[in-house]
Formats: sequence, C-alpha cells, structure tokens
Amino acid sequence: MKILITGGLGFVGSHIVNRFIDAKYDVVILDNRGHTSCLNRVNIKKYNPKIIVGNIQDKSVYEDLDSDFDLVINSAAETHVDESFERPTDFIDTNILGIHHLSKFCIKTKTPLLHLSTDEVIGNGKPLYENSMTLPTNPYSATKASGECILHAYGYCYGLDWKVVRLNNTYGTMQFPDKLIPYFIKKLQNDEKLPIHGSGKQVRFFLNVDDFVDAVEIVISKGKNKNIYNVSTDESYNVLEVTKMICELMNKNVDDCVEYIDDRPFQDPIYLSNSDKLRNIGWKPKRYLKETMPDLIKWYTKNKSFFKLDNRSI
Repeated sequence: MKILITGGLGFVGSHIVNRFIDAKYDVVILDNRGHTSCLNRVNIKKYNPKIIVGNIQDKSVYEDLDSDFDLVINSAAETHVDESFERPTDFIDTNILGIHHLSKFCIKTKTPLLHLSTDEVIGNGKPLYENSMTLPTNPYSATKASGECILHAYGYCYGLDWKVVRLNNTYGTMQFPDKLIPYFIKKLQNDEKLPIHGSGKQVRFFLNVDDFVDAVEIVISKGKNKNIYNVSTDESYNVLEVTKMICELMNKNVDDCVEYIDDRPFQDPIYLSNSDKLRNIGWKPKRYLKETMPDLIKWYTKNKSFFKLDNRSI
C-alpha cells in the first residue's frame, strides 16, 4: 500500500509514519518543516522515506505529487488554541483552505482520505458523540469543525471517500515541549516553576499516541467510509493531578514547583468524548498515563537535546 502522510514529521504524524513503515507500507511524507516538525522523529538512515517539503494550503504543491496513492492521511494542522487567537488566519489557511486543496487532490486522484480532527469541535462539557452538533469555542476548534464540514460536503457533492478520527489530549515520546506533559518535564529539568492556569482543575482525557495509531489502523481496515470515529480513553485527570504525578516521579515537591497564574478566558473545563463506536469495531486503549509516565520521563531525560539537534536539511 502506498500512503501519503501530511504532517508526517510532526508528533502524531511521525508515530503513524514509523508504524506504517515498519509494516512495510510505501510511505511518502508531505511536511512544511515548521518549528514543531522534526526529522529525528523518523529514522531516516533506516527507512529513507521520500519527504516532500510543502504546505497543504499551497495549491502548487499538489502539481508534483504522485497520483497513485492508495490512501492519504492528513495529520497536518495548526493545533495550539492559544496561538489561534493571535494568528487566526494561519489556522484558517492550514485547517480549512488546506483541507479544501487536499480534498480536491483526493477527488481528482480517486484516493480515500483519513483526516485527523479533535474532540474540541463539540465545545465545553457536553458528551461528544460522532453525530453531535459541533459547537466550537475557540478559533482553533472552529477551523477543525470547518474542516470536517468540508469533508461532509465534498463527499456529498464530489464523491470524496473520507473518514475522520478525533483525538483528545494525546501524549507520548517525541512530543514537542510546548504541550503540557513534555513542557512540565522540561521545566522541572531546568528547575523552573510550573505555570498553572487558574485552579488547575480543568479535566482532560489523556490518550497515548501508540493507542491512537492503533485506532488509525483499525479505522483504515474496519471503519466505514464517510464516518467519524472518536478516539478517547476513560482515564481523566485534571491539570493539577498530572502536575503532581510528574513532580513525584521527578522527586520534586509540587508545592515548591507550582506557580498559579491567571486562567485563560477561553479555557474549557472539560471535554467529554464517547468512543463506543470505535470500540465496537475492535479498538480499546492499552496504555495508561500513570503506568507509562515513568518511562516517558526517562525518555525526555535521556533525550534533552532531541529537538535542538534537528538541524539537518532535506
């Protein structure tokens, strides 16, 4: 099987790339080599995958792409809620216009598209089912909800074959240290304070990235076309609980490490995502935060320079 993976040098995309290359798929990566992309995430010497540098919102990038892919997986996205307030047009360009151009490519080449979305499209505090009304509460989630709408429309109008998998708070090795877990680990390594927004009681469900890749494989093989699948665990923690877990494992006193700062005005206290539909076709989480956190801290301790060393050109 020949697969195009956009955002394949990002955190989630690279884990998909590595799994699929190990499975002997012919993988081509399209990535913009932005600040969170990292060549170190893919074993270039071992795998030597074809890497194309470009943005999915750039119409010209599709002119030179092969037309014989069996599948396209879109993991390219602008993902930071905070930054979506500061530069919303970048989020619109990538998460909406990019989906338009990628979908048109898939329509032209008759290639199925698997799109990565987010549980945040449903908004705050309401149970999220695949057929729930989307009520995004920030520019980021609004662009992701819009991307899903494009797929629905293009499937109806142009016959696009699509599937969507919605992530929640994904964690694992090789995650850029601007997300909660690697960010706090790095802060403690540098003896810096851990900034907690508001009370720290915001609840999140944490999904191991390898469990997510398991879900991608199952949706590809067993999922129905033109369907959405939520990928979520039953394991929830509030931010302060995760902070305490990290501090204890790194032999730090949480009271000495935490610095409470003003809450974000757009902070949603909880997202509730139901994954029964996915579980009914054979998926279930196998890796849990409390059990995997020690090894995760060891990885980030051993690989402090992982992102600093990524200065190679391609």
